[in-house]
Amino acid sequence: MDGNAAGEAWDGEARQPPDGWLVQRVQAGDTAAFEELARRYLRPVYAVAGSFLRERADIEDAAQETFLRALDHIRTFDASRPFAPWLYTIARNSARNRRKAAARHAGDPLETVAAAAGDPDPEAQAVHSEVRALVATALEELPEQQRAAFRLFDIEDYSAQEIAALMGISAGTVRAHVFHARRALRERLGPVLGPGAEQ
Repeated sequence: MDGNAAGEAWDGEARQPPDGWLVQRVQAGDTAAFEELARRYLRPVYAVAGSFLRERADIEDAAQETFLRALDHIRTFDASRPFAPWLYTIARNSARNRRKAAARHAGDPLETVAAAAGDPDPEAQAVHSEVRALVATALEELPEQQRAAFRLFDIEDYSAQEIAALMGISAGTVRAHVFHARRALRERLGPVLGPGAEQ
Protein backbone atom coordinates (compact mmCIF):
# COMPACT_ATOMS: atom_id res chain seq x y z
CA MET A 1 0.00 0.00 0.00
CA ASP A 2 0.98 3.53 -0.60
CA GLY A 3 1.28 6.08 2.16
CA ASN A 4 1.31 9.11 -0.12
CA ALA A 5 -1.33 11.77 0.16
CA ALA A 6 -4.33 11.52 -2.11
CA GLY A 7 -4.36 13.74 -5.17
CA GLU A 8 -0.62 14.40 -4.87
CA ALA A 9 1.30 15.03 -8.08
CA TRP A 10 3.90 12.48 -9.06
CA ASP A 11 7.24 13.58 -10.42
CA GLY A 12 8.26 10.11 -11.61
CA GLU A 13 11.10 10.01 -9.07
CA ALA A 14 9.39 8.08 -6.27
CA ARG A 15 9.37 4.31 -6.32
CA GLN A 16 5.59 4.16 -6.77
CA PRO A 17 3.14 6.79 -7.93
CA PRO A 18 0.73 7.97 -5.21
CA ASP A 19 -2.80 6.59 -5.18
CA GLY A 20 -4.30 9.99 -5.95
CA TRP A 21 -2.20 10.36 -9.06
CA LEU A 22 -3.21 6.88 -10.23
CA VAL A 23 -6.88 7.65 -9.57
CA GLN A 24 -6.61 10.80 -11.67
CA ARG A 25 -5.01 8.77 -14.46
CA VAL A 26 -7.83 6.18 -14.27
CA GLN A 27 -10.41 8.97 -14.37
CA ALA A 28 -8.68 10.17 -17.55
CA GLY A 29 -9.09 6.70 -19.10
CA ASP A 30 -5.69 5.12 -18.30
CA THR A 31 -6.40 1.39 -17.76
CA ALA A 32 -2.78 0.69 -16.82
CA ALA A 33 -3.19 3.01 -13.82
CA PHE A 34 -6.18 0.97 -12.63
CA GLU A 35 -4.18 -2.23 -13.07
CA GLU A 36 -1.50 -0.72 -10.80
CA LEU A 37 -4.10 0.16 -8.16
CA ALA A 38 -5.52 -3.37 -8.39
CA ARG A 39 -2.04 -4.90 -7.97
CA ARG A 40 -1.33 -2.61 -5.03
CA TYR A 41 -4.57 -3.44 -3.20
CA LEU A 42 -5.23 -7.04 -4.22
CA ARG A 43 -3.90 -8.61 -0.99
CA PRO A 44 -5.67 -6.21 1.36
CA VAL A 45 -8.96 -6.59 -0.53
CA TYR A 46 -8.66 -10.39 -0.30
CA ALA A 47 -7.93 -10.07 3.41
CA VAL A 48 -10.96 -7.86 4.00
CA ALA A 49 -13.18 -10.26 2.06
CA GLY A 50 -11.65 -13.16 3.97
CA SER A 51 -12.62 -11.56 7.26
CA PHE A 52 -16.27 -11.99 6.23
CA LEU A 53 -16.24 -15.12 4.08
CA ARG A 54 -14.97 -18.67 4.56
CA GLU A 55 -14.91 -20.14 1.07
CA ARG A 56 -12.04 -19.27 -1.26
CA ALA A 57 -14.38 -18.95 -4.25
CA ASP A 58 -16.58 -16.47 -2.35
CA ILE A 59 -13.51 -14.46 -1.31
CA GLU A 60 -12.27 -14.35 -4.91
CA ASP A 61 -15.73 -13.33 -6.16
CA ALA A 62 -16.00 -10.56 -3.55
CA ALA A 63 -12.53 -9.27 -4.45
CA GLN A 64 -13.36 -9.26 -8.15
CA GLU A 65 -16.66 -7.51 -7.45
CA THR A 66 -14.80 -4.93 -5.36
CA PHE A 67 -12.50 -3.97 -8.20
CA LEU A 68 -15.32 -3.95 -10.75
CA ARG A 69 -17.42 -1.66 -8.54
CA ALA A 70 -14.43 0.58 -7.90
CA LEU A 71 -13.82 0.87 -11.63
CA ASP A 72 -17.52 1.57 -12.27
CA HIS A 73 -17.58 4.40 -9.71
CA ILE A 74 -14.06 5.81 -9.89
CA ARG A 75 -15.12 8.71 -12.10
CA THR A 76 -17.17 10.08 -9.20
CA PHE A 77 -14.41 9.51 -6.62
CA ASP A 78 -12.70 12.66 -5.31
CA ALA A 79 -9.00 12.03 -6.02
CA SER A 80 -8.02 14.48 -3.26
CA ARG A 81 -9.40 12.03 -0.67
CA PRO A 82 -7.62 8.84 0.44
CA PHE A 83 -8.29 5.95 -1.92
CA ALA A 84 -7.69 3.02 0.46
CA PRO A 85 -10.62 3.65 2.87
CA TRP A 86 -12.96 4.09 -0.10
CA LEU A 87 -11.83 0.78 -1.57
CA TYR A 88 -12.01 -0.88 1.88
CA THR A 89 -15.65 0.19 2.16
CA ILE A 90 -16.45 -1.31 -1.24
CA ALA A 91 -14.65 -4.55 -0.30
CA ARG A 92 -16.45 -4.74 3.04
CA ASN A 93 -19.85 -4.19 1.43
CA SER A 94 -19.18 -6.72 -1.35
CA ALA A 95 -18.13 -9.33 1.21
CA ARG A 96 -21.15 -8.60 3.42
CA ASN A 97 -23.47 -9.05 0.47
CA ARG A 98 -21.81 -12.35 -0.46
CA ARG A 99 -22.04 -13.56 3.15
CA LYS A 100 -25.77 -12.79 3.21
CA ALA A 101 -26.25 -14.62 -0.07
CA ALA A 102 -24.19 -17.59 1.16
CA ALA A 103 -26.27 -17.77 4.34
CA ARG A 104 -29.38 -18.18 2.21
CA HIS A 105 -27.76 -21.12 0.38
CA ALA A 106 -25.91 -22.73 3.32
CA GLY A 107 -25.46 -26.46 3.82
CA ASP A 108 -24.23 -27.70 0.47
CA PRO A 109 -24.09 -31.52 0.89
CA LEU A 110 -21.50 -31.96 -1.88
CA GLU A 111 -19.01 -29.84 0.06
CA THR A 112 -19.40 -32.08 3.11
CA VAL A 113 -18.86 -35.25 1.05
CA ALA A 114 -15.79 -33.79 -0.70
CA ALA A 115 -14.24 -32.74 2.61
CA ALA A 116 -14.77 -36.20 4.11
CA ALA A 117 -13.17 -37.91 1.11
CA GLY A 118 -9.99 -35.80 1.35
CA ASP A 119 -8.52 -37.27 4.58
CA PRO A 120 -7.88 -41.01 4.92
CA ASP A 121 -8.23 -40.79 8.72
CA PRO A 122 -11.88 -39.93 9.36
CA GLU A 123 -11.28 -39.21 13.05
CA ALA A 124 -8.43 -36.77 12.36
CA GLN A 125 -10.48 -35.16 9.62
CA ALA A 126 -13.46 -34.79 11.96
CA VAL A 127 -11.31 -33.17 14.68
CA HIS A 128 -9.71 -30.84 12.13
CA SER A 129 -13.12 -29.86 10.75
CA GLU A 130 -14.48 -29.25 14.23
CA VAL A 131 -11.56 -27.02 15.24
CA ARG A 132 -11.79 -25.11 11.96
CA ALA A 133 -15.51 -24.57 12.46
CA LEU A 134 -14.94 -23.35 16.04
CA VAL A 135 -12.28 -20.87 14.95
CA ALA A 136 -14.41 -19.65 12.03
CA THR A 137 -17.42 -19.21 14.32
CA ALA A 138 -15.33 -17.37 16.90
CA LEU A 139 -14.00 -15.03 14.21
CA GLU A 140 -17.50 -14.38 12.87
CA GLU A 141 -18.66 -13.41 16.36
CA LEU A 142 -16.09 -10.62 16.57
CA PRO A 143 -17.26 -7.11 15.74
CA GLU A 144 -16.59 -6.28 12.10
CA GLN A 145 -13.73 -3.81 12.68
CA GLN A 146 -11.97 -6.17 15.12
CA ARG A 147 -12.31 -9.10 12.72
CA ALA A 148 -10.90 -7.13 9.79
CA ALA A 149 -8.03 -5.62 11.82
CA PHE A 150 -7.15 -9.02 13.32
CA ARG A 151 -7.11 -10.74 9.94
CA LEU A 152 -5.03 -8.03 8.29
CA PHE A 153 -2.57 -7.80 11.21
CA ASP A 154 -2.19 -11.39 12.46
CA ILE A 155 -2.99 -13.42 9.37
CA GLU A 156 -1.99 -11.20 6.45
CA ASP A 157 0.95 -9.57 8.32
CA TYR A 158 0.16 -5.94 7.55
CA SER A 159 1.50 -3.25 9.88
CA ALA A 160 -0.84 -1.19 12.06
CA GLN A 161 -0.01 1.86 9.91
CA GLU A 162 -0.90 0.04 6.68
CA ILE A 163 -4.18 -1.19 8.15
CA ALA A 164 -4.96 2.28 9.49
CA ALA A 165 -4.52 3.75 6.00
CA LEU A 166 -6.71 1.04 4.49
CA MET A 167 -9.49 1.22 7.07
CA GLY A 168 -9.40 4.99 7.51
CA ILE A 169 -8.73 4.83 11.27
CA SER A 170 -5.70 5.55 13.47
CA ALA A 171 -2.92 3.02 14.04
CA GLY A 172 -3.73 3.10 17.77
CA THR A 173 -7.31 2.11 17.01
CA VAL A 174 -6.03 -0.74 14.83
CA ARG A 175 -3.86 -2.01 17.69
CA ALA A 176 -6.83 -1.75 20.08
CA HIS A 177 -9.02 -3.74 17.67
CA VAL A 178 -6.33 -6.44 17.36
CA PHE A 179 -5.85 -6.57 21.14
CA HIS A 180 -9.59 -6.95 21.81
CA ALA A 181 -9.98 -9.52 19.02
CA ARG A 182 -7.13 -11.63 20.40
CA ARG A 183 -8.56 -11.45 23.90
CA ALA A 184 -12.05 -12.44 22.71
CA LEU A 185 -10.65 -15.34 20.68
CA ARG A 186 -8.60 -16.59 23.66
CA GLU A 187 -11.67 -16.42 25.90
CA ARG A 188 -13.83 -18.20 23.33
CA LEU A 189 -11.35 -20.85 22.18
CA GLY A 190 -9.23 -21.34 25.32
CA PRO A 191 -11.56 -23.83 27.02
CA VAL A 192 -11.94 -25.82 23.81
CA LEU A 193 -8.31 -25.88 22.67
CA GLY A 194 -6.75 -26.33 26.08
CA PRO A 195 -4.16 -24.49 28.20
CA GLY A 196 -1.80 -23.74 25.28
CA ALA A 197 -4.46 -21.55 23.66
CA GLU A 198 -4.44 -19.20 26.66
CA GLN A 199 -0.92 -17.95 25.88
